[in-house]
Amino acid sequence: MGVGPLGLYALNATSPLVTADLALSRAEFGTFATAAFLAAAAFSPLVGRCADLFSARVVLAALFIGSGLAIAGVALAPSYPWLLLAVVVCGAAQAVSNPVTNQLIVARVPAGRRGSVMGVKQSGVQMSQFAAGLALPGVAVALGWRGAAAVAATAAVAGLLLIRCTVPAWDAPASPRSARRTADLPASVWWLAGYALLTGAGLQATNVYLPLYSFERLGMSVRIAGLTAAMVGGVGLVSRIIWGRAAERMREPRRPLLLLAAVSGLAAGAVLGAEQLGRPWLLWVGAALFGASGIAVNVVVMLALIRISPIQAVGTASGLLAVGLYIGFAMGPLGFGLVVDHTGSYGSGWLAVVSVYLVAGALSLVWPADRTSASSPRRPEAISSP
Repeated sequence: MGVGPLGLYALNATSPLVTADLALSRAEFGTFATAAFLAAAAFSPLVGRCADLFSARVVLAALFIGSGLAIAGVALAPSYPWLLLAVVVCGAAQAVSNPVTNQLIVARVPAGRRGSVMGVKQSGVQMSQFAAGLALPGVAVALGWRGAAAVAATAAVAGLLLIRCTVPAWDAPASPRSARRTADLPASVWWLAGYALLTGAGLQATNVYLPLYSFERLGMSVRIAGLTAAMVGGVGLVSRIIWGRAAERMREPRRPLLLLAAVSGLAAGAVLGAEQLGRPWLLWVGAALFGASGIAVNVVVMLALIRISPIQAVGTASGLLAVGLYIGFAMGPLGFGLVVDHTGSYGSGWLAVVSVYLVAGALSLVWPADRTSASSPRRPEAISSP
């Protein structure tokens, strides 16, 4: 889960050096996340179906090889267009992660343990963000931001080597005839995709611009500004595990999703207050609150998804959900950057993030009638691991 977005996290953590080296505007820097996530959205339906049809080992090998090439491309890119191309490849590889790992959980993990495993699985993204924010700014000071990206690429090599000894050899969960089409999925899946789009926009706008905002508006050094990403990632890692366990016992996600959207909006307000009120400590409060809420949204959404989706369609449903998620990921940073560049103020950008979470909270109150998935075929219990 962490290797797909690692190239983008490496750029975010070293953003002051990247923007200075390539003379990028804030909006241009935001296009990296936009390009990566649009590519992920475009590829998600295809790779989601592949997760239903092919061996997990094959799909994971494609993920690690693609991610490794993408991160190496970031390190070697000589100019803005080449760097943009590298992050597009990064996004295409990232699209593979949720469908294949969701399929593994449904097929291999007993129902009572899926929440805990989902929380640990989703925390892999935050582990990647935390490691990038903690280690790469210091590496970049010594080796440059390209050297930091090259160091990050070793994670993909390690993952590829571990596939054979950690992923069980099992057959594809569905045949081409039995795999579900997107049009046949429950309406709740589409609702979850809409919620994921909104919260994804707020999530990535915050992830991408928090270090740069800290550097430009609050006068923090490159290393300290990078630690804001580490704060979000570290708290988010723990919160995803905790929320995974809690969400397993919840009958429906309406209340937790409303709570998560509300606290995420409050966190963005605290980040805004750090500059407006001249209280830098509010930035760290906002970063911690955001890690505990905005980062945890995906766990609750993914658990809801595997509950309402038939086993032969988990990959396809994950692909559809990922389309909404990644479109939100793409819109958030680009929109934030354009707003800040147009107004000359980060305040407008953070207010936009608060507004997005307010809309997501309102949407969480409208859960579709088929939330219990009564019309969907029930999946068999997980296959026991050898």
